[in-house]
Amino acid sequence: MIKIKLLLLFFLFLCHFSTGILGVAAAPDSDLSEFDEAVNMEMEDKRSGNSGSEFNLKNFFKKTKDSERLDDGSNESFEQPVEPEDLFEPDNDSQDLGIKENYPANQGSNNVIVDGYDNDGAEEGVELDDEMLDILDQYRGLIKRKQFTKANDMLDNIPLAALNKQQRKQKHMLDIFESIAADKAENERQFGKDESLDEDVLRTIKRLQRQAKVYILEDRKTLPKDLLIQSLYLDRKNYESKQLLDRCLGMSLGSYQVENVEKKYWNDSLIQLRSGLPSKSVDSLEMLANFDPENPMIFERMGSAFYMSGQVKKAVDAWKRALYLNPNRKDLQTFIRNAEKEVTRQEKLANVYFDRKKKASSNDTQKSKIPMQVLRVVNDSNTAFSYAQEVRQQLGKGSDVVVEELDNGKWAVKVPIKKGKE
Repeated sequence: MIKIKLLLLFFLFLCHFSTGILGVAAAPDSDLSEFDEAVNMEMEDKRSGNSGSEFNLKNFFKKTKDSERLDDGSNESFEQPVEPEDLFEPDNDSQDLGIKENYPANQGSNNVIVDGYDNDGAEEGVELDDEMLDILDQYRGLIKRKQFTKANDMLDNIPLAALNKQQRKQKHMLDIFESIAADKAENERQFGKDESLDEDVLRTIKRLQRQAKVYILEDRKTLPKDLLIQSLYLDRKNYESKQLLDRCLGMSLGSYQVENVEKKYWNDSLIQLRSGLPSKSVDSLEMLANFDPENPMIFERMGSAFYMSGQVKKAVDAWKRALYLNPNRKDLQTFIRNAEKEVTRQEKLANVYFDRKKKASSNDTQKSKIPMQVLRVVNDSNTAFSYAQEVRQQLGKGSDVVVEELDNGKWAVKVPIKKGKE
């Protein structure tokens, strides 16, 4: 009996103890959510120096897919924060120039330092002195004469920090020109030089390539492309033209079609001239002059385009060149004589204009010394001159009536104060 009572008491004690354990396990140990607990756990790992913990907050809350939802049924989802390096993409110009960018530590700053350069492309504190300015003048002259190697050597005498963005880009292109020339020489050394082309064709190709380089340095796209494609039309295997298209214009082999571009420009020049667009016709004809500088038909049409656009003196020069190339065109002599008469007439008109301006300036200086009386102040110049004409008709043809613009933007009509009148 006693044993039964002891077993019963022991059983009740076990039931009470297990109920307490279950109650403790069921009771929440804090008011924090799983996310907050995860944050605290990670913070404690960092404080304790346990960076190798198996628990990782980023892994715990990974970005969910669009189909995933929270347990509460809402449409929200956890997303990882964007990494700082994803917020900034390098500038395309700097990539083209091959410049390594050093991003500033202060993300709030708008200034991006590129190899020690600010946004304007000049290093702070570096200024052009007289010697550098003289070198740049020589550099521009060399580019105009298409002496690219000497021009590049000239730029080597100026610190890169003193060059502006355009000049640095030109320097980069000049380096590419030299690299292509070196690769071409090596290619010819290994495989031999193509001697199947006629000398005239070779000269034409070189002329097209030189002009294309000028346009590339001017950051043009269409004109150098057309010149180089025309050179490939003459020599489809030309290594230098293909490399210039690829490395300077970003046009790899297969991204362009080789065709007779010269024919297109010739047709366009006529259409533009007959459509009342002589200036555009001049542009097309000047492009054609690169293809065939000894074709008299180009310069005959160019003279007409210049004349129609009002550039008579340039028209005379173009017609004279056409006559030199084709002396049998006697009618061009008549065009030239008439155009030269027009040039003389325009020069006389220009002289009259500037003489009158000089005389008017002298008269204004003398009138400024005469005391004047303001008759009327108006808001615009047309009203002022119209009123001045009415005053002149009333006072007489020889009367001095002055129209003057005031500092506030209005216009005053003045006449001299009569003698004896205060």
